[in-house]
Amino acid sequence: MTDKTPIEDADVPETVSIESKLPLNAIDIESQKDMESGRYHPLRSLHKWFAARPTPAVRLSIIASAYPGTIEPDELLKLMQVGPNALESGISEFVENKFSEPRTSGTLDDHYGYPNPNTQTPTKAEIDRLHNEIQDGWGGESPTILDPTAGRGSIPFEAMRYGFNTKANELNPIPSLVMKTALDYVRNVGSIESELHEWRDKIHQTATEAIEPYFPTKKPGRTILNSAFTYLIKCDSCGGDIPLTGKWWLDKTAEGGDAIRPIYSNGDVDYEHVKVENVDDSYDPDDGPVSSGDAVCPHCDVPTLKKDLQSKIKNGEFDYSIYGVNYENEDGTHQFRAGDEVDRRGMEKARDRVESDFDLLTFLTEPIEVSSRINDPTNWGMEEWRDIFNPRQLVTHYEYYSAFEDHKEEVRSEYDDKKADAILTVLSLAVSRTITFNSRLSQWYDDRGIPDKIFSDNNYAFKKMAGDNNISAPRRGYTRCTNHVIESYEKLVSFSPTGTADLSSQDAATLTSKWEPGSVDIAIVDPPYYSSILYAELSDLFYVVQKRYLEDIHPDLFQKKLTNKADEAIANPARFEDISDGDQSKDELADAFYEEKMEEIFSETQDLLTENGIMTVMFTHREMDAWDTLTSALINAGFTITATHPIKTEMGDRVGLQGKASADSSIFLVARKREDQTTGRTLWEDVQDDIREAARDQAEDILDSGYNISKTDTAIAAYGPTLQKYAEEYPVVNKKGEEIRPREALSQAREAVTGVLAERFLKTDGIEQIDSLSRWYILSWLIYENDTIPYDEARQLGVAANVDIDNIKRPTKIWGKSGKDIQLKDHTDRVQDIVMLKSDDAEDPSSRKYPVNPTDTRFTYNIDAVHSAIHVYEREGARAAWQWLSDRNLKSDQEFEATITALLEVLPTESDMRETLVNIVSGETGDYLDINLDHIDMTKDGQTELSDHE
Repeated sequence: MTDKTPIEDADVPETVSIESKLPLNAIDIESQKDMESGRYHPLRSLHKWFAARPTPAVRLSIIASAYPGTIEPDELLKLMQVGPNALESGISEFVENKFSEPRTSGTLDDHYGYPNPNTQTPTKAEIDRLHNEIQDGWGGESPTILDPTAGRGSIPFEAMRYGFNTKANELNPIPSLVMKTALDYVRNVGSIESELHEWRDKIHQTATEAIEPYFPTKKPGRTILNSAFTYLIKCDSCGGDIPLTGKWWLDKTAEGGDAIRPIYSNGDVDYEHVKVENVDDSYDPDDGPVSSGDAVCPHCDVPTLKKDLQSKIKNGEFDYSIYGVNYENEDGTHQFRAGDEVDRRGMEKARDRVESDFDLLTFLTEPIEVSSRINDPTNWGMEEWRDIFNPRQLVTHYEYYSAFEDHKEEVRSEYDDKKADAILTVLSLAVSRTITFNSRLSQWYDDRGIPDKIFSDNNYAFKKMAGDNNISAPRRGYTRCTNHVIESYEKLVSFSPTGTADLSSQDAATLTSKWEPGSVDIAIVDPPYYSSILYAELSDLFYVVQKRYLEDIHPDLFQKKLTNKADEAIANPARFEDISDGDQSKDELADAFYEEKMEEIFSETQDLLTENGIMTVMFTHREMDAWDTLTSALINAGFTITATHPIKTEMGDRVGLQGKASADSSIFLVARKREDQTTGRTLWEDVQDDIREAARDQAEDILDSGYNISKTDTAIAAYGPTLQKYAEEYPVVNKKGEEIRPREALSQAREAVTGVLAERFLKTDGIEQIDSLSRWYILSWLIYENDTIPYDEARQLGVAANVDIDNIKRPTKIWGKSGKDIQLKDHTDRVQDIVMLKSDDAEDPSSRKYPVNPTDTRFTYNIDAVHSAIHVYEREGARAAWQWLSDRNLKSDQEFEATITALLEVLPTESDMRETLVNIVSGETGDYLDINLDHIDMTKDGQTELSDHE
């Protein structure tokens, strides 16, 4: 429990600066800089975790949630360590100008003229001035800050760095372990650099001697760094060996690179190392036996289908085959060679050890229990976590664990308990890093000639070509991994955080059992991302490893066999597969669980907050369901929303979303306790227009300000004021007295923003006159700038365009399913072949598969006419297209003209469809149509960012 005296209600500021206008452009730019490789907060380098906020966004949430009244932009940015020291004013404009200037030479910091803010801790004088200002507005005290779902602790750590006392909780043991290191050991133990290196070297020496026999070399003086391995299965037809490789690259260079040339003979396969630049064109290192999941036998050309291949792996009907080896010579140079008999002996020696050593038989035997959404390894026969390693990898990891155990008591006997625990904990964190580069799930990274990490794409996907890493060697080995972690720890120490942290690792819905109600003044919440990341399942591997190392040091964190998934606040339909029924699907049950869990967390947070305390919630998601459930949970917990801000907090090209219209911005929702929770109900019809206006105003403000976010993010940014208006009027009901959920308000916001974007970026006259389906198709390209769109967003855009996309899918084939997304179709997927239609000998094309008949004289939808015109032009040429257009009198069809010109506005330059449309509006057909294209820049490179349209 806490002995803090709660700040009285009268002493809480009526407003804090996060409830007022903020210099979003500069903060947005700093957040983008923070996300560039090599600039991360050192806390992120201590251990892998699956979500991270950029430091500028974190600092903003802390300072602006505490600072009473409004804060001048220059003062805020200076406190955030943004801008040159000599610049007293105009910092935001300075940052924006630097962002727009091309970089020439030097580092990013050289370009901007000030250091990476991550590396800069405010001075004691700055902290003292900040707290004097804050205390004046908070009744003479500085507020205590709570983070109930803290992850690895970036929010509480930065709060401590600014002198605030914090309370931090995290359910999952792995980020809790990182948080313990950063928030406790960093402050209360301090630098242990020499001790870490001393004991690291002892552990490394012990383990190196033990694993040396498993890495035999062909010549003395060489050290194996890592190897590329695959699986050999037997062909069911001829009995020959099939290596499950899709390509043979080991390393790529500007000249060519290193690769393996397989030699097939009498059912066997041997390997030969080649320099690609030195071999003839008949050899293709991209030509392996595996293609599209199937494997073609190199001896008899009979394929083994993907399902049969998977069955063989699952049933253990394979051999490990090392096909490439990277080694170090005595002079320190690195070279590649082909795998051969000496490597087979090393793997066989490890296999014999695994099968005979009793201690190894019980090493990492915890079961794998993850859902198929993150590629369940049990589908490939990996039932226990030990199974994700080949025999040599398992022996290697075991020997480092044994060496750690051998020296653990020596460490304990030499230092006091706190310092010993810190040394052992920091060294154990490096082990997770070595694990990720040395498993059957670690892809061979042929661009660099090294194993890649397991979580390169945040799942447990099986890899047919993986990396076997000698972690006793220099390259991506134990020494390098520990150096990385030690350096990160010591950087955190150098930041000298002065605030205190009270830590907890439990369900955030039970925090009043840990802390007294009213004991915190500000809550900053970065909640789990709805359904985006399955944190507990992804961290099980780290958990079983760290449990081995630290169960006796942190018994409170490692009580269970695996991580706690039952209390995790995520929407995971896989948990409900066995209990869904006709009334509720597994998706609906998952949504309901997430909403209920977040409501419990917000309710606990409200109890912990002093009266009129502030809660700032950061949330990122592109699905409306996520916002609906989160907002419902927040409101049902007794909060109202007082302000919102869009902040860029995500990598635009983050894993899994390349090529898609992703949400790269978060919305900061600022909330306070609802004063009167017994107010009457608001009629939806009375507030509907106000909600639309709030969304429209937000979109127009963003466009007018030049705030540099995509059209997709503009729509999501409008969710903030929409939800704020909804919360102010809550509860909202229709004329029948039925509850209106936040989703309805968000749907109205989507429609309003779509109208704004169409007005701003579609200059074509008559767009409002074309049919709903064609308008939806055009708006989809306008807003998402890609043919792949999240299904929920496409459906909501359909509502805005007055079309039910589910009803039109089958008869029009205008879109198709692509995972959880939809894919917009073009003429090649929709239009019947006109040549075949005209031929008496040819079989008629399927109207079911291709619903648009180009021989028709009238079309149901304008997009059908346009797609038909494109098809005729491509299939029969310009002259036939001219005749086709003329026969249908399309020259005078204003809707046809509007559809073509709008498509020319919205389609990317590289689109084949746009290229043909350009041809149609040029030459003979262009002369016939005589479409006015003065408002379209036919030379521009596709669509552009919003800021380019100022």
